[in-house]
Amino acid sequence: MPTAATATALHSSFCVSSQKPSSSSSSNSQQQLNTQLLATKPTKSLLQKHPLYQPTHANLSLQIQEKIICLEIMGVDSGKALSLNPCLHSAPLDSIQSIISFLQSKGIQQKDLPRIFGMCPKVLTANIKTDLNPVFNFLSQDLKVPEHNFRRVINRCPRLLVSSVRDQLKPALFYLQRLGFKDLEALAYQDSVLLVSSVEITLIPKLKF
Repeated sequence: MPTAATATALHSSFCVSSQKPSSSSSSNSQQQLNTQLLATKPTKSLLQKHPLYQPTHANLSLQIQEKIICLEIMGVDSGKALSLNPCLHSAPLDSIQSIISFLQSKGIQQKDLPRIFGMCPKVLTANIKTDLNPVFNFLSQDLKVPEHNFRRVINRCPRLLVSSVRDQLKPALFYLQRLGFKDLEALAYQDSVLLVSSVEITLIPKLKF
């Protein structure tokens, strides 16, 4: 069960830092409830008051319910995310917070996260050391992308974050260079989707022509 400190950290990462004030009292109550849910250790009764809570959630653990609410508040379809990444069911919230903090340390902004996690929910349970860090090393060392441009490249192709450097990115780069792609800058900023394309199905056949 996440601690209050973890929930508070999630509040700063999951929730948009500033929102337009609403004159509607129901809107204000909704915002206050969201803040209370994420800033404190939630209880069953507190979660049940949230409009996202449905009767069908009765058999879900409190941690899963909290995760669903956090994802939805952040703008991510929780049903899709949990379906495409079953590991999210057991992932602790503090590990998700670590992923968010790591991405932000690489220049990814809060407003980028809903799209990234929506397209690639597996990022939420990735291993920072063995999965994510090698991707940024690849961008820096192999594609010569400066650190201040990491955000631009990742936003262009979020699938880079869920691609194996050894099994996908480096082999794809090798074959693309054989195909005549010499401009690393163009490959990084414009055609990065080619790096996550299947070498066997998409890239190798092109070598025959």
